[in-house]
Parts: sequence; C-alpha cells; structure tokens
Amino acid sequence: MHVLRCPHCRQIVPVLIKRYRTKTEWTIVRRLHGLNPLWDPASGLCERCLYLNEFSTLAEHFVSAQTGSVFRSRLKNDFALLPTALRLNADPRFTGRGITIAFIDSGFFPHPDLMKPRKRIKAIVDVTDEARNAAYFSAPHPESWHGTMTSVAAVGNGFLSRGLYRGLAPEANVVLIKVLDTRTGRINTTNITRGLRWVIKNKKRYGIDIISLSVGDDDPASLEESPVDQAAEDAVKAGIVVVAASGNNPSKAIVPPASSPSVITIGGLDDKNQLLPHLRTMYHSTYGTTVDGYRKPELIAPAIWVAGAILPGADQFLESKILFRLLKASPKTAARLFEDHGSHLVTAPKTLMKGDYKGWARERVTEMKYVAPFYKHIDGTSFAAPIVSSIVAQMLQACPHLTPAELKYMLLESADLLSEIPEDQQGNGVPNPRKAISMAMRARSRSIEPGIHKEPDGVAFIYENPNATSVCIAGDFNGWNQNEIRCHEVDDGLWSCWLRSLNAGTYAYKYIVDGKWKSDPTNNNKTPDGYGGWNSVVVIDENVSLN
Repeated sequence: MHVLRCPHCRQIVPVLIKRYRTKTEWTIVRRLHGLNPLWDPASGLCERCLYLNEFSTLAEHFVSAQTGSVFRSRLKNDFALLPTALRLNADPRFTGRGITIAFIDSGFFPHPDLMKPRKRIKAIVDVTDEARNAAYFSAPHPESWHGTMTSVAAVGNGFLSRGLYRGLAPEANVVLIKVLDTRTGRINTTNITRGLRWVIKNKKRYGIDIISLSVGDDDPASLEESPVDQAAEDAVKAGIVVVAASGNNPSKAIVPPASSPSVITIGGLDDKNQLLPHLRTMYHSTYGTTVDGYRKPELIAPAIWVAGAILPGADQFLESKILFRLLKASPKTAARLFEDHGSHLVTAPKTLMKGDYKGWARERVTEMKYVAPFYKHIDGTSFAAPIVSSIVAQMLQACPHLTPAELKYMLLESADLLSEIPEDQQGNGVPNPRKAISMAMRARSRSIEPGIHKEPDGVAFIYENPNATSVCIAGDFNGWNQNEIRCHEVDDGLWSCWLRSLNAGTYAYKYIVDGKWKSDPTNNNKTPDGYGGWNSVVVIDENVSLN
C-alpha cells in the first residue's frame, strides 16, 4: 500500500489538498509557508494542516461559528460538522478490516452505511424475543434509532454522505444485538445480561473481537451483585474487549456495565467541533467511583458534534434531503420541490413561496440539527463509546493477537490528558489513535516478555509476578519516587510500564512489588544499593522521546 504523507506536517494522510480556492485559504498557505519555508505549496497539504491553521486567534475561531469556516466553505454546506476521524487525527491506513464489533443497544436497522457497497452485518438478533427473526429488522421501528446511530457512528462507511461521515473503522464487520423489550419499551438487567452472554456464546461463530455498549442498568451495584457486570467480566476473560458509555449525568452514579472493572468506560469530550487541542473540554458525562471502588471513566471521547445517521424511513430522512436541496434551489425549482414533496415539509407556512423559502429552510435545518442530507447532529456518551470501540478495531487490525488487557493498557497509556480538567472526570484523557496504533504496531514486532524493551521512542519495562497485586518502578529517572510510576498488568502475571522520555545515560532502578523493593530478575546488570541489596541498571545509548 502506497503511503501518502502531507508535505508540510509529514503525517500519513488519505488525500492532499492542492487547489486553494479562496483568499482565506491562500492566507493560510502563506502563513504555513512562512513557518516552513522548505515546503512548496504546489506539493499540497493535508486537510488537518489547512483547518488547524485557519484561525490566528481564539476570537476568530468563535466568530467562524456565525460566518462559516473554510471546511464548510469547501463543502458548500454551512451546517457541516468536522468528521470524527479528522478531529481525532486518526491514521487512515487502519479501517478495522477483518475485525468484528458487536453492538448491544435498543434496536437496529440495516443502514446503507453498513450494507453498501458490501454487506458488513454478520448477524442481527433480538435477545428479548427468540421467535423474532432477521426479517423484523428490514423495516424501521421507533426503537431502531439509537442502535443504528451508535453503530454507524463507529463503523459506518459514509455511503450516504459520499464518505464524509464515515467512522474510524469503516471496513469492520458488525453483529447487532437488540436488548429493548418491544412489549414494555424498556431495557432491563436481564436483557443486557442476555446480550452479553449471547456474544460470549457466539464469539467464535462470528469472530467477535469487541463489544460496544451504549445501554446501562437502572441502579449501581457491586460486581458480586450485578449479573451485567459479571457477564461483562466473563466477556473480557473470553478475549473480547468491552467498551461502555459512562452516562450523561454528572450527578448520577456509574452503573453496570460501565462499573465493571475490566470494561473500558468512556465519558464525554466536547471539542467544540474544531481541531485545536486547547479548546477541548468536558461534556456533561457521568463520572465517579463505583460501588467496588474503581474510578470511572478511563477515557473520554467525542460525545457532541457527532454526525448521526438518520433512520431510513423516518420523516426526517426525506425532509433533510429536501431541505438541503431547497437551500440551493432557484424559485422555480423550489416551487417544484414544494409541489412534489410538500407532504414531507408539513411545518412549512402555506404562503412560503411568496416569502423567503431559503430563510425558512435554514431555520428548519437549524431547529432539527441536520448537518447534511440523511445526517443530523447527535450527542451523548452513547456515541463516545462506539468511537473508542472503532479505535480498538484499528489497533486490532494493526496487531490481532493483543489481549483485552493489553489493548486497554495501550489506549490509556497513549491518551492525552486535558490540562484544565480534574483526572477523576476524564480518566486518562482523550484517546490518541495514532499513538495507540503505534504501540500496537510495536507489540506486533515482538512478543511481550519479561525484561527491558528499548524502542526508538521509549523504553518498556516488563516484570513477571503472577502473585503480585500492585507493581511500581522507581529509579534514577524519577528521583526514586516509589509511587509515581505504576505498572499495569497487561497479561496474567505480566506487569508493564512505558517510559516515554529518557536522556542517554545509565540508570539504576527497582520494582516495588506490593510495597517491597525488588531488583529486576531478568537483568544481570546490577550495582549495590547501599543497603545490602542490589539495584538493577539500564543503559540508554541515545535520547528517546515519544512525539
């Protein structure tokens, strides 16, 4: 596969922009050329470079919400949202090909973004009614909305948006599991548990790698008392990565399955529909300590400014298409649209053709939060969790043999903390897909074995002790602070930490295992510790840093 890099930022990208259409775009190009005189504007640049450098001040950014941005100008759509992959700076080489995600949600519809040009739905089932077959899902139902949106947000290929609103894993396969009881209109403990147990039972049959849950139990519970959390833990033990939404109310408690210790729980990020990292802040998502004392969430991901697929067959599906046609129509074309499709524009005033039909169309698009034909603006951690699930799919594509524990560790270690937000709200911060995939690629090139693993961008310390309950590392590199650098159990009895930045030199170190200082048993390079024991020693030949 040919790798395309942006001539300006050198990142791997899907396409380059080589035609600069407006005065604003040329201003950006001149600014970038001043910063990088070696770059030839004729060679092009990536979308991210163009949009990231659009505004020189924060005031300009916020004014753009009213005046329109370069991105919206290029699309000729004043309501467009930046695609999630662009906002998270995802690596376009990884699309989730060969990976299968099971979505457990209220209901589903086989959306074109999952069915065309290739059908990627391996199975669609209703665990609340065993007699209900796949034919039921061929028609849209009220309960189909939520699950359709969550699945498409993660793995949709943007078929109805010409690829614009595709997920981070647009080639992944899916299994769709309905857990809303149509008779009662509720999602309960029993049916969420059934959904999880169904996935475990059918893991091998459908090759399921990941479970994404955007549903939750009614009340908080301990692992011992919660069949949902127990099923989630069993899924992880079976080798399935489980990702769950934390919820949308900061004043409420974390509930199953988000409270399960091994589940990757996702809170909400509000990035203001832009690319500048320092404008990121929290969405109003649930956080806190579970009944069993675990801090949740572990990560936050976009929970607002997400383009959601409108349910085909719903009134909004056709209305959105007509409204965007009206915005570009001449008076004659507009009259024909009203005549042919008036039944889908029921809110339009009767005398509209004598007035401002485009003004009304804009108001209606804004009111309904449409962002393009067949798509609307949605929000909630229900969509943050699937987005993280799609990043996991990318990582598994990069390194298929990774365990759930290894994947969770890499996601957390590679995440970016928000500097102004307390860690109890954001966990380890915002997933960084490129860094996470980079860690997965390194794991693919070597097996995780006890010892020291030196890489160009860091040093991994792997310690083996199946009886340990906590492991830290301390040494010359951190002033011998025994609580600062925690190791994570990436596999049964294997504890690991990654030091991202070390200057060239010689460092003495020790592990702290359940409060007791121990030298590295795999490292024969030792020096007296001054207390009758030994420190282990690692030599770094050249500076290492993670960009």
